[in-house]
Amino acid sequence: MIASNSTKPLVASSSVKFKHFDQLYYCHFVGNADQKDLSLSESSYQSDLESTVATLWSLGDTYAKENKMKCLYQSSSDYWKYSFCLDGNITQFRGFKKLFGVSTDTSLIDPDKPFFTLGSFENANKKDYTNFNLVSNYDGPIYLEQTIGGGDICDKTGKQRISTIRYRCDEAHPGAKLLSVREIKTCRYEVQVYLPEICSSPLFKSRPSKKEQVFCEAEDTAVSSKPKILDINSVNLIPLGYGVYLGLDETNPERPNVLITNKRVPNINSSEIIHELLGDAAKAFANLISKSLIFHPDQTEPGRHVSGKDSFTYTTSIFGVGGVHLFDMMILQDERGKIVAQLISDGTPPKNFIEFNGVEV
Repeated sequence: MIASNSTKPLVASSSVKFKHFDQLYYCHFVGNADQKDLSLSESSYQSDLESTVATLWSLGDTYAKENKMKCLYQSSSDYWKYSFCLDGNITQFRGFKKLFGVSTDTSLIDPDKPFFTLGSFENANKKDYTNFNLVSNYDGPIYLEQTIGGGDICDKTGKQRISTIRYRCDEAHPGAKLLSVREIKTCRYEVQVYLPEICSSPLFKSRPSKKEQVFCEAEDTAVSSKPKILDINSVNLIPLGYGVYLGLDETNPERPNVLITNKRVPNINSSEIIHELLGDAAKAFANLISKSLIFHPDQTEPGRHVSGKDSFTYTTSIFGVGGVHLFDMMILQDERGKIVAQLISDGTPPKNFIEFNGVEV
């Protein structure tokens, strides 16, 4: 079911670790050679990344010279508000100062009300490009991702708060904007930012080819494993649409739910097939929620169904005809009710809900 090729392709590729039949594979997704804008070479990618990161780090000085605010603010919540300061900190705070004639380098945070640092750029190594990753989901936007520490100590974990920043360019805004901040795990935050100065980078113009080849090589392992086969008769099947069924074991509530597709998949030799199955799963899961077929994971609220107003991260396996394990996936719903599905590429066993409304399950 996996195409293998020992010869490296001549065009650029992205790599993931892929689990199939309990065997780990290294897979290279290769775009069409004639789509030059989609096939950046590794050296070109590195050069574009370094140039983009250099621009990012210089924005603090650039904004100061242009008399622009170096801190971006977001206050969608009545309780917590957030700030993102170039060359400074990401902060969660309760209230604004009452100031008049505020200068561009003056914080608007009221120090007399509760505030927490969620991450800091102050001690970041500006030459460390390994902390940046270009991410593109199968149907979502491209974004540049950076993870920073340096946050205040979390009472629940005893560790520093950490923030993952997603620099996005898929939607144009009049100027720099802090789009959103949410707690995806206990004291771990996802921050989405729009900075127009970096959006001209070629990084944000490279889209995965709609027709790609996948070259996979098995990872050497000392222990041979048997193919993972689901006994279809062991689960109750609930049709969700798009050829997808929810499989649940009503006799064993501790067993994670799974998805089953009735599509025949003779060969997973193209990312187009994987993307199609991920798309089916995302749309089927939306049906699952709209029909109130899945319960809140928190046992303190028995009987409450998950709704489109909840945000969550859900991991599961998808099986094909005959109960053959195809791959593991992660399904995410944001606070606006948008659902996306993506591959789990690190071999972590799915356990269904792992985060719900910003709280780790």
